Amino acid sequence: MFWFTLLGAAVGAVYSQVTGVMHGSPPLSLGSAPRGALTGAAIAIVIISFELFILAEPLGARLRQAPFAVHVVAKTFLYLAIILVALTLGDWAYATRDHGIQPLDVLFSLIACFVFIFMFDMNRLLGQNVLLNFITGRYHQPRLEERVFLFIDMEGSTRFAERLGALAFHRLVNRFIIDLTAPIVAARGEIHRYVGDELIATWKLAEGIGDARCVRACFAAMDELARLAPSYQREFGIAVNFRAGLHCGPVVTGEMGSVKKEIVFLGDTVNTAARIQEFCRQTGDRVLASAELIDRLALPPGVAKRSLGDLRLRGKESDVALYALTSAEALAVQAFDNAKAGL
Repeated sequence: MFWFTLLGAAVGAVYSQVTGVMHGSPPLSLGSAPRGALTGAAIAIVIISFELFILAEPLGARLRQAPFAVHVVAKTFLYLAIILVALTLGDWAYATRDHGIQPLDVLFSLIACFVFIFMFDMNRLLGQNVLLNFITGRYHQPRLEERVFLFIDMEGSTRFAERLGALAFHRLVNRFIIDLTAPIVAARGEIHRYVGDELIATWKLAEGIGDARCVRACFAAMDELARLAPSYQREFGIAVNFRAGLHCGPVVTGEMGSVKKEIVFLGDTVNTAARIQEFCRQTGDRVLASAELIDRLALPPGVAKRSLGDLRLRGKESDVALYALTSAEALAVQAFDNAKAGL
């Protein structure tokens, strides 16, 4: 919000100078710049607040799921109305401006709204910060980074696909991915890729282990699915859960491709994270994490770990130390069930 407000203030100041010259003010006059900056900052704050709060779930869900063109056009005219109201209030607040809202103001506002929303939504389509990274060339030359990876895979997806059919299964996977995205993004995670019914999220290392965000995101996503279980039962007639793998380490991050470009992560760390997630099938656990990651952070309250020792993962030449992660509540229920079975 800070950077967007600063950008709005800069655009407002420059535009006020241009329109001031067009109405007879001397070039580079500072008289209208503060007014333009304040108006631009106010407009920026209102628009970004709409994006972050007013158009957040559930109010903006239908608009975000509309076709791209409909989404862009609807928000363009919504924000154009906000800007015109702000300009009208600015005319009322500053008695020095007496030429009112001109056609140029409307045209500039319309173009600015369209460009902002198009870029904002393109960034949403490509993924968090991907568009910015392409524009700035951050990864044009590959660079070595330390990252955390979270691999999530829908449990029982083959069975669901056979039972529901292709179209209904697509709706299920789309719903599953959308529902998991919010808790991951709330924990500052980046959604890297969807592969079938699998979701891959990543954090820069310091961001991911700070406050155990990567672990919090995983269990928050699990809690979200549990909360939405009745809704899944009504819509699809099934309960949905997932298996997850967590790992961290060095990766090479860089642009790849020509006709279709992506920012990719390459290295043993990514492969190991995928293998850890696969290993959940053998252990029967829902969440597995490498000791390399868990030893770097303090687990959040309500999450317990159980050492599985050094295990050989598929395709790995050396063993990997793993922990099974479980919510304390689930662990207590399991202990109670085991005690009952012993009786």
